[in-house]
Amino acid sequence: MKRLVYLAFALSLATACAADDPAGSGPDAGSGADAQPGCTQAADFLDVSTGRAGDAYPAPSLSVECSGDSVLVHSNGIPNFEFVQVTPNPLSDHDYNWSLPRYPAMAAQTTDVPLVDIAAIAVNGIPIFGPTEAPRDGSRDPYLDGILDYCNGHTAPGGVYHFHARPDCLLSDATGNTHLVVAYALDGYPILAPYACDDADCTSVSKLRSSYRQLEEPYGTTIQNAWDAHEYVDGLGDLDQCNGKTLPDGSYAYYATDTFPYFIGCYRGTPRSQR
Repeated sequence: MKRLVYLAFALSLATACAADDPAGSGPDAGSGADAQPGCTQAADFLDVSTGRAGDAYPAPSLSVECSGDSVLVHSNGIPNFEFVQVTPNPLSDHDYNWSLPRYPAMAAQTTDVPLVDIAAIAVNGIPIFGPTEAPRDGSRDPYLDGILDYCNGHTAPGGVYHFHARPDCLLSDATGNTHLVVAYALDGYPILAPYACDDADCTSVSKLRSSYRQLEEPYGTTIQNAWDAHEYVDGLGDLDQCNGKTLPDGSYAYYATDTFPYFIGCYRGTPRSQR
């Protein structure tokens, strides 16, 4: 089995591949537009200070810094957009301290994404889970089941707000943007908006498609588990089994596609344990 409305500012995100700037050394800190040179990943994260989940909640906080071969992300897990409760679970703040590889590398073999846990970190410091709900809920697809809010997230027990599909409420300039970073996976590779240049001069741009297909319509007729309800077909779309591809410069990136698995189908690098 396998599996961003209101924005108080316009995004301006740099082209980012997590393997950039191998000459960088020492800790460089930053967040969004305040990021210092040498930590390219930090420049891709947002300044969340102008957004609020609502009067009842703490202000969102997010900081990102590079130290040695790590990208350190500190977040309280509060969205920088209005929280709309769609599950029985209230929203709570958390003390997240994540460490990602600064210079990701391809692993000898792929690794499955977690069934019910963080798989990646969105550029506003919100965790991204895999494309399924918990096994006790049938490991179903929450996007296809329509149980996500307007930004494709919801709260889990413990008040953990997380995304299951592309957070379009955060992406004011996503359409046609071939370098927009949506998130970083736990193996350090970026997750980009689903657009790519059709030629070397980028005279035209195409929207990339997942290579997974849904086995039955409507979803859940007989197959409940989201991974069982989809299959990877090589060449069906534009991306590999992990929902990514190698870029013209030889680096690798995942893509936040419209359809399953939405972010990551598997890890091409080595994910770091966050426990």
